[in-house]
Amino acid sequence: MDELNDIFSSCKKDMENILEKLKKEIHRIRLGSKSVSSFLGKIKIKCYGTFFPLIEVANISIIDNMNISIDPWDRSIISDIDKAIINANLGFIPTNKGDSIHIHLPIITEESRKNMMKKIKLQTEYAKVLVRRIRSKNNQYIRKLKISEDVSKTGENRIQKMTNEYIQKIENFFLHKEKEILRI
Repeated sequence: MDELNDIFSSCKKDMENILEKLKKEIHRIRLGSKSVSSFLGKIKIKCYGTFFPLIEVANISIIDNMNISIDPWDRSIISDIDKAIINANLGFIPTNKGDSIHIHLPIITEESRKNMMKKIKLQTEYAKVLVRRIRSKNNQYIRKLKISEDVSKTGENRIQKMTNEYIQKIENFFLHKEKEILRI
């Protein structure tokens, strides 16, 4: 039974990792300055012979919904910050103003929103496929165990319930994100 419990915990952990990865990927899809500023803070800047997150070397200010200002604490690294933002390929070009960097976010059109939703839907469906693969893999592990058929079926049913739970969580996250994108 310990082997069965190990399979259950491993399965749950793998499914949770897929859900978290999906959330990170989808949160990267920007809607306004608040969502972009959180990603900017995580961008790694090469300076002082190593890499630092932008949030540790500069102040990130949200001017309004479509504008962000980045004020480095050390003006000598402003070009490094500029390069790192461009290389992050977030869909906008920063403007280096000498002592700060200004980012103007383009307005999101209806067509852009629909394209975002298509990308999110593809990522969501792929996450569901991954969850189902985990179910299949763990069901095979259960079948290989030397346990009775009843216990094996009970284990497979428990894995199926876990699968249904995570697929529902993925779907709920998608619906929440869809509402958020289409509402703006």
